[in-house]
Amino acid sequence: MRRLIPAFAALGAVLGAAPASARTDWSRAEQVTVALSSFDFTPSTIRLRAGVPTVLRLVNSGSGGHNFAAPGFFAASRIAPESAQRIRRGAVELRGRHSAELRLVPAAGRYRLRCTHLLHSTFGMTGEIVVE
Repeated sequence: MRRLIPAFAALGAVLGAAPASARTDWSRAEQVTVALSSFDFTPSTIRLRAGVPTVLRLVNSGSGGHNFAAPGFFAASRIAPESAQRIRRGAVELRGRHSAELRLVPAAGRYRLRCTHLLHSTFGMTGEIVVE
């Protein structure tokens, strides 16, 4: 029984804690736009500040589909729940001429970025996310 009391206390603290997005002031978030086009990310090196709330706007300017695949980046970041719904297996899918906004707080590190659609990364649709 003595072992269960701390476990229940910890569970109560977790359940009672506000989600990260509720504690984050998104009105002052940095805005970063990344364009996805035929075999290119612009910019190809995305620079963000660690621990700073960021709205990452992904814009597919091409007519075909692309994705923004950065599993390590998404796994390390705190992501607002409404944005987390857009991410599947570490990637955000975007149909042609569509966009998405992701609210997140990035963690320091260097992360690989690529489009996982057939041959897109082979043709140069790769990049890097640098968070300092």
